[in-house]
Amino acid sequence: MKRTLQGLLVLTLAVVLAMPAAAAEDKKKKKKKKGRRAPAAVRVTKGIELTADQKKQVAAINKEFAPKLLELNKKAGTIITPEQRKARSVAFKKAKADGKKGKEARAAVNAAVNLSAEQKKALAEVNKARQVIFTAARAKFVEILTDEQKAKLPKKKGKKKKKKKKADA
Repeated sequence: MKRTLQGLLVLTLAVVLAMPAAAAEDKKKKKKKKGRRAPAAVRVTKGIELTADQKKQVAAINKEFAPKLLELNKKAGTIITPEQRKARSVAFKKAKADGKKGKEARAAVNAAVNLSAEQKKALAEVNKARQVIFTAARAKFVEILTDEQKAKLPKKKGKKKKKKKKADA
């Protein structure tokens, strides 16, 4: 009986000591898995339920356009210097803390980053190319949707043109 209790005590002690090591190993595995995912060209809006076939098609669209988006992201990463990236991050956090949103926040961040004319031009080209990719991907995405699903899509936020009123002379 005494020997059995000693054996159980030793076994329990071994298990208790091994638990933190196993937990640390699991954390390492989880961290490795996270990494950066490929950018998604199409994101499904909440409220739209896709069939299994549609999900495969969306995955295929994202797989088709992901390399192009990755390439553009790398190109954009080489345009801005590490110091400017750090300044942008600090300015963004400050603007968010000050409660700035939208255009006001972007203006504050752009002022802090202090981009050169060449950098602004290069970033504009990258953004234009990105927009072309997103537009093409969205067009393919809309093609696979049913009419009911299309009705659930959010309306585009286009710039509204103001009509000029003719002055009576």
